Amino acid sequence: MTTQALRLTHTVSKGGCAAKIAAGTLSAFLRDLPPVHHPDLLVGHDRLDDAAVWRIGADVALIQTLDFFTPVVDDPADFGAIAAANALSDVFAMGGRPITALTILAFPLGTLPDEVLGTMMAAADATIREAGAHLVGGHSIEDDTLKLGFSVTGLAHPERVWRNDGARPGDVLVLTKALGTGTLAGARKNDEIDEDAMRPAIASMRQLNRLDLPDALHDAVSAATDVTGFGLAGHALHVAQGSGVTIRLDTAALPRLPGAAETLARGIVTKAHGSNTRYVNAHVTGRDAVGEVDWLTLVDPQTSGGLLLAVDPDHVDDMLAHVGARFAATTVIGAVETRGDHALRLVGAA
Repeated sequence: MTTQALRLTHTVSKGGCAAKIAAGTLSAFLRDLPPVHHPDLLVGHDRLDDAAVWRIGADVALIQTLDFFTPVVDDPADFGAIAAANALSDVFAMGGRPITALTILAFPLGTLPDEVLGTMMAAADATIREAGAHLVGGHSIEDDTLKLGFSVTGLAHPERVWRNDGARPGDVLVLTKALGTGTLAGARKNDEIDEDAMRPAIASMRQLNRLDLPDALHDAVSAATDVTGFGLAGHALHVAQGSGVTIRLDTAALPRLPGAAETLARGIVTKAHGSNTRYVNAHVTGRDAVGEVDWLTLVDPQTSGGLLLAVDPDHVDDMLAHVGARFAATTVIGAVETRGDHALRLVGAA
């Protein structure tokens, strides 16, 4: 098989962050782990945050994360770049600066051409370099299905780490990328859309979540997370629960990738749409006020999705101008409210 004819998504049953273990199942596993208590552990697994953070000095904290998955796109270069961008995103979501990456690779030597590996890793390395980090090693195994990811280390000041539990009533919610990679990837895998229709989603997934904020805007972010496999609703739920607030999501304002509303309206969904719905449903009020496509957009499993930022209202205009210059889909999608009966409150079109 030539690399031109090869379609990586046809070699796996599920791809990208849609292949993650369901949020409810994962939470149950984590509850069984003993808590870690140490004065230098600033963020651990108990917080359901994007990365772990360990203080190594008065002015330096180490951010550690890893992420890997099966192909979500067909082209090896696109897959390599997306896998790298997705792993690096966890460090950016903590307000940090990535410095090194280690490869996590499972490769089917008997079924995929060798050049797939070279093309994939060259694109991943270029993305890691674009982020200002360096690919310094890793580990690989031979396996029946292709899996690629990275363990990324970053740095931040201990007092300027973004977490998912600091949102305050009155904060404005800003989302940096459009939604819909889950439904579009599923549609492309099953030949329900063509490659041209998939290109906006590929470009979005390849884009690094690097904001390069000036200090004043960095400090205006009270909470942050990246939006990946649990969908916008799932990750917003973690912010709401960790912060003790209610998150209001204005579904009419949700940015969508071209074609995503249409594929969702056609019922093109993944298994993760169902598991994400079950995970958040009991914590939501206002679902009856939004349409089915809006709901499916909220639980669509994103791969290398955008950052969700809770921003001081006095700095929102500057944030939108700065971030919007790099991320065209940057949008205000809601606000943080005093905790009510539910962690998530949905508001539909007026």
